[in-house]
Formats: sequence, structure tokens, C-alpha cells
Amino acid sequence: MSRLGEGFLRLVTPYPRLAGFLHYLRHPRRFAAKAWGKLGRLRRERECRALLEGGKLIVEVGPPGQTFFTVATPVWRVAEDHLRAAIDSVRRQSHPHWELWLADDASPDPHVRRVLADVASQDERIRVLYLPDNRGIAGATDELLARARGGYVAFLDHDDLLHPRALELVSAHLRANPEVDWVFTDEDKVDEGGRHREPCLKPGWSRHLLLTFNYVAHLRVVRRAMLEKVGGHRRGFDGAQDYDLALRVLAAGGRFSHLRGVLYHWRVVPGSMARAAADKPAAHAHALAALRQHAEGWPRGGAVTARVLLPPASFFSVRRAAPGDLHVALLTDPQMGVSTGSRISEVLPLAREVAPEAVAAAVARASAPVVVRWPAGAPRPEELEELLALLQVPDTAAVAPRLTQRGRVSGSGWWIVDAAGADHGQLPPRRLADPWLGLPAENPGYLNLALVPGPRVALPGTAWAAWRDAFLEAWHAAADIPTAWRLATGWARAGREAVVTPHVELAAPSPAPPALPPPAELPCHGTWWWHQLGLARAPAPTAGTMSEEGRP
Repeated sequence: MSRLGEGFLRLVTPYPRLAGFLHYLRHPRRFAAKAWGKLGRLRRERECRALLEGGKLIVEVGPPGQTFFTVATPVWRVAEDHLRAAIDSVRRQSHPHWELWLADDASPDPHVRRVLADVASQDERIRVLYLPDNRGIAGATDELLARARGGYVAFLDHDDLLHPRALELVSAHLRANPEVDWVFTDEDKVDEGGRHREPCLKPGWSRHLLLTFNYVAHLRVVRRAMLEKVGGHRRGFDGAQDYDLALRVLAAGGRFSHLRGVLYHWRVVPGSMARAAADKPAAHAHALAALRQHAEGWPRGGAVTARVLLPPASFFSVRRAAPGDLHVALLTDPQMGVSTGSRISEVLPLAREVAPEAVAAAVARASAPVVVRWPAGAPRPEELEELLALLQVPDTAAVAPRLTQRGRVSGSGWWIVDAAGADHGQLPPRRLADPWLGLPAENPGYLNLALVPGPRVALPGTAWAAWRDAFLEAWHAAADIPTAWRLATGWARAGREAVVTPHVELAAPSPAPPALPPPAELPCHGTWWWHQLGLARAPAPTAGTMSEEGRP
């Protein structure tokens, strides 16, 4: 490129829209692909709006309980119509057992105090706290938590909206799952014209996914006793205060649960995280600090590293290296010569295709704390370190590479999704699916999840790394389960997670799914409407019975 061309590129770089337009002029094929993708997204958004208006993007979960909720909303700089709409979305709740606490965080907008006084005079369930100075979102929220009477606290931003049945469905979910401390739901975005778009249909609970992005935020409903246990929000984490809170609740033993359904509508306004996470680099710095501190609290591991993986989508990567003295036993093809390295302390012969019982017997013979099964030879040192680093995440049982052929994912393991066709209030049928199957190796997949380690109920092939004791405990704990699902069931019963990492690859064909249907006790990571709406392969936008607990 000429010096004139390089100078022109430097000139337009601060103007990303212009730079992007010029980029596509130079690469017309990419422009055509982007335009086609944009048209597809617009079509899906219209479909999603129709489904949302028809009540199709929620899932019935049973009769609601009598749970009393505190809805907490700190208020600062917000448009008057957006603030009134947020408050009205609480007043329109089908579930009657709630109180709404609003905090005027010393807002400089004169209409805020007027609106809050107006709505409090109209509804005795609405209470207002006027703070004498600005505490920030974390401080203002904790002032509300100190006054909350509900057994659970639902967090609503001052310009966002709740689905009219949000609290009703959360109450029903808690009635069926009284042990849960943190409920999170699906969400979408609503633009300044009131149009709903970009539905975020989330997978089920996964510790590894939470370490990647804060997908448990909207709608989040948290047990008040757990909030008190961890001390509420921490100062100095504004912009990532809810992420930091989730990580500390997790470290304190909190139990998370996903309630399917788009129950929260995230307002897109200039400068908001909904519009562009990259607009708030300080929030990313705070998220990285929270992730580092969380990983440093794990019971084992070495040095911690954390970085921003995908800035527009607020995706992160945190790793705690394996301790230097951690050794592994390698199970590999006896015909392959393997030289032991600093990590590999023993090599046990194991043919590529053997019965699961033979694999379990080989694992039992190993003396190292970690067992690595590799079809031929051994993983490269950097691949082994990635597998071992992911094993340092608490309650991780096994980590596997993904399989690729000719630049596409040929296998990444299996998770369980709800199949399409749920009618008449019945639970939809469940089926196996490989969420990355067929994606180009660099494709981020739905919600960018193909970029990060993903949970699986069954691993993709004959390559993995696992804690020896966790493997054997799972094998013996599920002796009543058919062999195809024995390990997966044992890990699920123990609350352990198996993941597949996109950062280690093996060239191999797609494996067949387990022949038998999965047991009902295995977790469901997917949602049936991903496939109904054609979203499963679409790259994401960058961006028991419960008593009346807590009822006053």
C-alpha cells in the first residue's frame, strides 16, 4: 500500500463507520455477505417480535407461589418516558406480591424527583429513597437492599422493562426449585422506537460460561439472605458490579438456575452497555479485576491471567495455570512412541477403540491425579496446558478438544436441547445436539459461544483430560445407568462439569451420538426456539413447595 493510502487509513480510523464503509468498498464480496446476514437478522427479528407479542417466547413452569419480591431500581440520568415505562412495567405485573424500591441517586435531572414522588403517591407498594449524594450504581443499590423486605430481590435498571408475567414465572420457578439462590432469564433489546430485537436465548447454568461473560444478569432475581451473606455489591466495580456480585455469590456456594423465556427487555440508549459494550472500557477493567480475584480464590492452581476476548460483546478469558508439580498419566495407542515430558509421569497403553469398561480399568491403574486420553501420541505442551488450566476451575471433571475436518467443526460433543413442538403446556421433548457441528473453525456461533469452552453432557471422542478421582467416582456412582451415559450421569449427580475447548483441536470425523436417550436427570443446556427461529447457527450480534418466604 502506498504512503498516501496508509495515511488515509490512519485518517479515517477514528471514524469506524466510515472506515467500515471503505473496507467493504475494497472487499465487495464481504459487503454482500454482511448485507445478506443483516437481511436475515431483520427477518428473524420480525419473527421474534411476532412470537413475543403472541406470548410464545415464555415457557410455562407450573403454578406460581406466594413469593414476595423486592424490585430494586437505582435512578440517575434517565429520560422521563423511559423511567415511567420501567416503573409501569412493574405495576403491570400479574404477580401481586411485590414492592418497588426506587433510589434517587442525587440525579441532576429535575424530572427524576418529580416522577418518583408522583408514582409513590399513586401506589403504596412503591417506596422512594432520596440519597443526599451520588453513591454510584453499586452504592445506591445497596441502600435499597438494606430496606428490602422481600425474600428475593429482582434487579431492574431505571430504563429497562419487565415482561408482564416476569415475577409470576420466577415465583413458579422458585416454587419448583426452592434451593435456588439466583434465577436468571432470557432477554432481548428494545430500541428507542419501542421495537424488540436481538433476543438473547441463553443456555443453562454453567460455571465456565459465567467465567466468560455475565449471562446471568437479566433478569436476575437473588435470594436476599445470600446478598446479605456476601455483603451486597462492592464499591469500585461500577459497570461490572453485577458480574462481580455473581462471582462472589458463586464463590459463597450460591446455586444458579436458568428460567427459560424472554422476561427482560434491555433498553438501547446512547452510551448504554446494550448499545455497545466497547463504549465503557472501565467496565471491562472492573470485570477483569473481579475475574482475577475470583480465580485466585480457587483451591488449586498457579498464576492467573485474564483478558478481554471480544470487546463489543463483553466476553472475557480467564485462566489459572496448573501448578508446576501437577503430573498426568497418558493413555494412548500402544503403537505410538511417546516421550515423557515434564508433565507426563507415566504412559499407559490403550487402543483407540475400546469399551468404556476398559477405559475405566486403565484410569484405575493410573497413579497421577490427572489422566489424559489421546488417540495417538500426546497433546502438544501448549494444548496440554490449556486442558489442565480448565481443569483448575472448581467442579470441572473433564476437558476435551473439539474435532475439525477441512476447516469446519466435525464434533464438539453433545448437549441436550428441548426440541420444537411444545404444545398444550406440556414439556417439550428433549434431544441431543452438537451446537458447533458444521461451523467454520473461526465462526463464533450463536451468542459467540463457539469462541469459549462450552459445557457438554457427552464429550466428542476419544481425547480428553480428566481428574482421575472424579472419573472413577462418577463411574461407580452411576452403576445403575447404561454404559453410554454412565460417566455423564455420574458427573451430573456430583455437580461436576465437562467442557469442550475451541483452543485445542484434533482432526477427526464426527462421532456418532450415544445410542441410548439421555437420562432425565442430565442438565438441559439448550432451548427449543433456537432451532425454531433458525438461530442455532447464526453468529451473535457483537454487542419442592415454597412457603411465603420473606413476606412481611
